[in-house]
Amino acid sequence: MNYGHNDYYNWRTPWCYYPVEYHERYGHMFPWMEPDYHEGMVYPVMYPEVYYKIYPYVCRVCDEMDNPYIPYPSQSEIEDMINRCYDMCVKEMPELEEYAGAKMKEKQGAENLQFERRRTPILRDLIAIILLSELFRRRRRRFFR
Repeated sequence: MNYGHNDYYNWRTPWCYYPVEYHERYGHMFPWMEPDYHEGMVYPVMYPEVYYKIYPYVCRVCDEMDNPYIPYPSQSEIEDMINRCYDMCVKEMPELEEYAGAKMKEKQGAENLQFERRRTPILRDLIAIILLSELFRRRRRRFFR
């Protein structure tokens, strides 16, 4: 389907699609902001660019920890998932640290010089919000008509 966005895939990364039911829970969009549907997946246009960078890593962490017999992970497991996702994002995309304003903290030990990476609260909170949203989306009740 084409909604008038001929060069739609030229200005967005094509690897970040979302299930249609995930997008429909946010209500109706303006007609000129309708998403592009492709093989049952939707590509919304209302999220900031950093969301599209973080979301694949959140999905990867959720896929690793997904267990259908446990409805929701514990608080400590969620914290571990957030920390793992943060570390993966910063390792593969160092510009996210600059985006969030993080700095490298130098820590001197007795024997050697060691660098410790401080987690940025705003970036970590954004990852936590996206991760919780993804967990709720995966665990929500299915209402069939």
